[in-house]
Amino acid sequence: STAILPHMFHQLRWYYILVIYICAPVLAFCNAYGAGLTDWSLASTYGKLAIFTIGAWAGSEHGGMLAGLAACGVMMNIVSTASDLTQDFKTGYLTLSSPKSMFVSQVIGTAMGCVVSPCVFWLFYKAFDDLGLPNSEYPAPFATVYRSMAKLGVEGVSSLPRECLVLCYAFFGVAILINIVKDSLQS
Repeated sequence: STAILPHMFHQLRWYYILVIYICAPVLAFCNAYGAGLTDWSLASTYGKLAIFTIGAWAGSEHGGMLAGLAACGVMMNIVSTASDLTQDFKTGYLTLSSPKSMFVSQVIGTAMGCVVSPCVFWLFYKAFDDLGLPNSEYPAPFATVYRSMAKLGVEGVSSLPRECLVLCYAFFGVAILINIVKDSLQS
């Protein structure tokens, strides 16, 4: 994908993908470990981290929004696949299945997903002219959220509403103060 994705998304340079590939194993391990302990995957959080970092790195004049969103997809796929594979191995262990058969089935499922998912997307894309629009039969509400995050990553905090940071700082301070008071009362 280091060679192919920059041809699909010209704003996503090969070195952005390379940096993601360097950082992703550590984040994938953290996500797999956390998902194993809590059964809660934070892949979308790591994807948002990629939106902000790659989007800010690319900048608005070089298509940072699209680069950040594409980087988010790459990061989320890497990180979520690691935790899914770990969960599958856990299931295989509990059902006394062989690790080799679990791994082979994961590879087959991933390969099938690489073919089936784009076909299903293309089917929906061709069948519905208003796919993803807010009032359509198939809206994409998260698309608006992720686009806003990409805009924030590219334009910085200046794109936030006025007084937003003041409120964030105030509520952060109140949360810290509440925790300090709570901890001091328990002593």
